[in-house]
Amino acid sequence: MGRLKWNKDGGDPTPDANSPKMPEAQASQGSTEHGEPSRVTASLRPPRPPQPASTHPAPRKAGAAQERPRSMSDDETGRQAGVAGHQGNRHAFMAAVLLLFVCLIASAVGGTWYWWNNFRQFTVSINNETLHVTGRDSLSSILEGHHYFGKRPGALLSISGKHLKAEGGQAVRITCNGSPLSSAESKSTRLASDDVVTVSDGGNRTEGHAVKERTIPYSASMKLGGAVQFVSQQGSDGEMEYWVGSISHESVDKRVIRQPRNLEIDSINPKPPAGKKVIALTFDDGPSEYSSQILQILKGKGAKATFMDIGDQSVAMPQVERQMISDGNQVVSHSDSHPDLTTLNHDELRKELTSGFDALRKASGSTTRMLRAPYGSFNEKTWLQTSDIVGSNVLWTIDTQDWKQPGEDAIRQQVLSNAYSGAIVLMHDGGGNRTQDVHVLPGIIDALKSQGYQFVTVNELISMDSRFPSWVQKDEVAPSDAH
Repeated sequence: MGRLKWNKDGGDPTPDANSPKMPEAQASQGSTEHGEPSRVTASLRPPRPPQPASTHPAPRKAGAAQERPRSMSDDETGRQAGVAGHQGNRHAFMAAVLLLFVCLIASAVGGTWYWWNNFRQFTVSINNETLHVTGRDSLSSILEGHHYFGKRPGALLSISGKHLKAEGGQAVRITCNGSPLSSAESKSTRLASDDVVTVSDGGNRTEGHAVKERTIPYSASMKLGGAVQFVSQQGSDGEMEYWVGSISHESVDKRVIRQPRNLEIDSINPKPPAGKKVIALTFDDGPSEYSSQILQILKGKGAKATFMDIGDQSVAMPQVERQMISDGNQVVSHSDSHPDLTTLNHDELRKELTSGFDALRKASGSTTRMLRAPYGSFNEKTWLQTSDIVGSNVLWTIDTQDWKQPGEDAIRQQVLSNAYSGAIVLMHDGGGNRTQDVHVLPGIIDALKSQGYQFVTVNELISMDSRFPSWVQKDEVAPSDAH
């Protein structure tokens, strides 16, 4: 039989480790160490009654091993895991079913929406024509399919209005329910039921252009009838804005920026004050060998005259020119070489006149801007080109026609029968044989003096008439702002 080993702390006996185990609840007999039989009950003590639960842990006996919590057996763990796995599978299944249901609903809704917006047919009105369309058709594709209902883009025009390119202008005009749409917007526009669309021809477009400015040349107006021509208003150019087409290269005037101011030439016959009898003798085409004789006659008679001299002849006879000035006479330009000034081009004309004025200044020491044009030929064109260098052009009121050498009596009669106060008499001291002029001059002077006439220069005659502008009276060029 096995032996029981008593615990020293008074606890229950435990079987000896070296003795065989005793079956539970089995009574055994044995003898004591001295051979005396004894009865020992090996059954366990009845269980202790349950103790009330305490909020405080029971005190642990000294030396006693700490009681460990009871661990779950493998079977129990397996059973619990199986239950949890079953519940997880059930939840996943329910989620999948719910997801499938949602997908079916979404597909149904999406499909319905897609059909409604893309395949459902409805009616619209385009240019008063009823059409059946679907939502998937853009407005642009509908219009293209119907060739824009006969409407076309505008044309590209030149700046003068000529057609450069068909359909090169603005696109057809499109409105939807009254709101305008661009071509780009029509491509993204989807119509709705009962929409009203209108399509009309596109507007024409004008080519691009460059804006430029050009000068408007001034012109000249000339009042004829007087012996003394002069500038009453200087001309000034205007300015015009014009466009040049970028494709056609056409040039079109658009607006006047500044109006031109025309050159105005006036002409009047000098009119001395009432009661004054004056007359101006003039001699053309000098100086020559006859000029000194005429100067002697004038000086001897106490008369003055105006000499219309040629430039290249003046520089050849400067002593005669200076004598003219020193005797109180006036020297005026008759050009430099005596051409018909109206036949010259711009540069030739200006050179002819400036050379004549310069020659007189060098020869006589006198500056003048007064001219007697050869043959009296000076028109609007020549004035336009020379108004900045010529102050006045002096013609005549009595022509002796001495250049024809008609005889002394004819010359004398022509002067005396036509004389009046303020008259300008034309004679010659050069350009040919002037013997008749030299011989007839003393008698003419005496006859006029007997009638009460005084002999004055042209400039003195002009200065007696207040109708002449100050620059004419001073023998100057009209200022640029003269008007």
